[in-house]
Amino acid sequence: ALWEELRNNNNNNNNNEHKSTPPLLSNLKKACTNLFAPFTDSTGSPTTILPGLFLIICIGTVLGVSLPKESSLPTPWYRTFSSIIGYIYFTAWSISFYPQIFMNYRRKRTVGLSVDFSAMNVLGFACYAVYNASLFWSPYIQNLYRQNHAAGESIPVRSNDVAFALHAFVLSSITLGQIWYYDGFGTSQTKMSFSIKLFFGVAFLVLVFSTLVAIVSSKLSWLGFLYILSYVKVVITLLKYIPQVVLNVRRKSTVGWNIWNIILDFTGGMLSLAQLLGDSADMHDWSGITGNFAKFCLGFVSIFFDIIFFFQHYVLYPDKRGEGNESTYQAGLEPQIPWEEEADYDYDALL
Repeated sequence: ALWEELRNNNNNNNNNEHKSTPPLLSNLKKACTNLFAPFTDSTGSPTTILPGLFLIICIGTVLGVSLPKESSLPTPWYRTFSSIIGYIYFTAWSISFYPQIFMNYRRKRTVGLSVDFSAMNVLGFACYAVYNASLFWSPYIQNLYRQNHAAGESIPVRSNDVAFALHAFVLSSITLGQIWYYDGFGTSQTKMSFSIKLFFGVAFLVLVFSTLVAIVSSKLSWLGFLYILSYVKVVITLLKYIPQVVLNVRRKSTVGWNIWNIILDFTGGMLSLAQLLGDSADMHDWSGITGNFAKFCLGFVSIFFDIIFFFQHYVLYPDKRGEGNESTYQAGLEPQIPWEEEADYDYDALL
């Protein structure tokens, strides 16, 4: 009843605002709101998706046209096209972190966001950032790559890949910091599962052992160590979405999990694969896919889980997907979600 009252009050306020606002100004305000939907909307309404993506496409196009192109691509027009695709998916993937951060800030809580997912994101993007930055900036690593691949083969990492990985690491760290700041670690809803703790321990041992082998032995080159980092990232991408899927199923809601994360992640994943396939076709060299296995797998895995989240948000739990009135969040009145049962649920059994 309280939820319905708050929603009715919000609708009445909106109706009064529309009556007192000139039509031109009201339409302009609506257009701007839809255009910036990734930052202002968490429901993923179909009426806001196209305007929101239009802004992403415009930003990516401007960056792709104005910034330096990949000189190794032989076809002049495709260099620009590839650059546009690359910066559109860079923009989409980069902006995909902000809706959750803004939602957490507005709500002053992170319930509905899996701490396991957030923690694995930080480790995964740390590995991915080191992998991309080393291949892009280190002449020594680039020479090792050329020695292990066909002569004349280009390095399969673009500048937008490096920018995205570094940016993603920073923002995923901020998101994890919000969980600690607003709700603290160790509560019933923000406690990291034993399975994820075990995974972190194994990953730490693997990375430490690989580093020592690369330092003291010739059996593992530093390029091989970077490939291990990329495989860690792929494994994390395979696993990290599972806790969030389980959490949504348990709560029978996606409230607290911003669907624009998924809309933009899906867009970025599709365009990332398109650029990788297009670049390989333009250079008549498909080894770029095997040489950049992390990027290739990352796109497919992300798309698979994005489809699951779309099904949860729009089909399974459509009545509980909206952000609703902000005052309900401030009062902690998110509807029909059994918070009190979270402490008794064994996530490790499903992980």
